[in-house]
Amino acid sequence: MGIFDIFKKKKDEEKHYDPTNIKVTDIENGYLLDYDLETWTVTKMSEYDWGSNFFTREFTILSKGKTRYLHIEDDGKLIITLSEELKFRKLGSEVLDYIELNGKPPKKINYLGTTYFLDEESPGFYRNTENEDWEELISFDYLDDEEGKCLTIEQWGEDNFEASIGIILKNRDISNILPAYTD
Repeated sequence: MGIFDIFKKKKDEEKHYDPTNIKVTDIENGYLLDYDLETWTVTKMSEYDWGSNFFTREFTILSKGKTRYLHIEDDGKLIITLSEELKFRKLGSEVLDYIELNGKPPKKINYLGTTYFLDEESPGFYRNTENEDWEELISFDYLDDEEGKCLTIEQWGEDNFEASIGIILKNRDISNILPAYTD
């Protein structure tokens, strides 16, 4: 079995979950879920491969014209983040200048009155689950002092950077998860 065969096997297997108690870890493309008194639709599912057989999932969710990203990590401890795209230039000239001089982001970033500290730098691979092509990236994950807010910078190639900003959710913040209708 090749390294990527695990994904082919997953697609062929039936979903095994309790339909009366669907968990956030059961979410797939097309599902509906409630967050913050709004119903969101999962429109895209992506996977990250961080090596050592550790994978995380990210879902693009839409509600009332808003797009957010629900990232789920389950490595013995469930970590759920909800983020939105942040124009990279909005991080300010201090961050942009630091990257230009050092080739990677700084260990600390101040943004809109919050200080974020580098928590983890992770090289890995990304793919949209509707496609078999993997892209290489480096993810720089930041947390504030209380570890309730997060900021992520992703480096794609040598000089392409993207940013997102968000919050850490509790499992109970996501509710009423409903699977996609299938024939």
